[in-house]
Amino acid sequence: MKYRMRYLYAELKKTVRIFPLMLFSAMILVLLTGGAAFGAARRMEREPLAVSVDIGVVVRGDDRITRLALVYVENMESAAKLCRFVQVSEEDGRHMLAEGKLAALVVLPEELVEGIMDGRNPSVDVLFPRDARLEAMLFRELAEAGEGLLRVAQAQIYGAGDTAVQYGLTDELSVMEAEIDSFNLAFALDRLVLYDEERVSATGRLSVAQHYAASGIVLFLLLSGMAAYSVMQPEPAAFRRQLMRAGVGGLWQNLCRWLCGFLYLLCLAGVLCVVWWGIRLCAPEAAMRLQEILMSAGRRGIGGRIGMLLLVLAAAASFHCMIYSASGSRTSGILLVFLLSIAAVYLSGGFVPPAFLPGAVRTVGEALPVSWMIRACGSLFAGYGAGTEGCTAWLCLYAVVFESAACGLERLRSRHSG
Repeated sequence: MKYRMRYLYAELKKTVRIFPLMLFSAMILVLLTGGAAFGAARRMEREPLAVSVDIGVVVRGDDRITRLALVYVENMESAAKLCRFVQVSEEDGRHMLAEGKLAALVVLPEELVEGIMDGRNPSVDVLFPRDARLEAMLFRELAEAGEGLLRVAQAQIYGAGDTAVQYGLTDELSVMEAEIDSFNLAFALDRLVLYDEERVSATGRLSVAQHYAASGIVLFLLLSGMAAYSVMQPEPAAFRRQLMRAGVGGLWQNLCRWLCGFLYLLCLAGVLCVVWWGIRLCAPEAAMRLQEILMSAGRRGIGGRIGMLLLVLAAAASFHCMIYSASGSRTSGILLVFLLSIAAVYLSGGFVPPAFLPGAVRTVGEALPVSWMIRACGSLFAGYGAGTEGCTAWLCLYAVVFESAACGLERLRSRHSG
């Protein structure tokens, strides 16, 4: 027992001595990943994700009513989010369409509105480029849907007129047409008349900010293991045999390595907490704003949050311990930590929400421990009701499985070297 405690003391002392170097490496990692995330966020602000297309419009003749109708359509909420209408001449519009500057060209005939009202129904020509892009295809689908609505509206008017003539109700025809027009306008402009509004989130019970904050924490903890090789590397074969002769078995060696890795991650978490408190003191308004964005009502108490964070750190330390037991050198171990961490976070929906991943990828990701680590970190912000059911049991199970795998790999390595 004496040699075991001496070995544990030596490992802890080594961890404390080289912790500043590991912390420096981890901070460089934070700056690199933080800079990449900040740049991506700024680019998303400059480049909106919503599709926006330019549609050329040709109004033949000096038809003021048609131009007023066009202005009305331009200011519709559904059209303004997708299209930007540009009034051009027919010659210029065809030239711009050929050059790919326009997704479509709409040619409105003279007296369009009057023709619709008196039953002449003049046709509207919609021209698309030969090699239509996604935006043009989307506008074409919308135009065809609008055409279908107009056909239905016309059939309703004509059917009402024929019915009124057949049954001698021509005096009521104007009332019937007004009711049909009101119904069609409500259908086209007020979608809430026919549909209920239900908010759907690709990140589940977590908000987008909470999901990516939790994913960032997990990714940082996993990648921080690249700097922990000095304290989590297996002992050389000759020294390992000497330790075993002194009564320090492979299981105890692995437990000491795991404990050093766990304390390293715990110190990193403590440093981040100190940085957060420093931000609260130096920039209280920014800290309060960030807290309002990330924290939800009904979040865990301080004890529950600390306990869940400790489970995440324990699982991450076991993950690192298993990888370094499987690797044969420093370079391969660090590369394995990097590659497996990136792959696991991607499959678990850390980079792209799971709802947007293929079904097979989503199934694999749900079985990975990283997905439970993300949920657990999400509960630090959103509370118990954020899909964290079973996190405690699964994280404990994964920590035990990883550590058992590390011990098994060390035993195999010892037999092979012996």
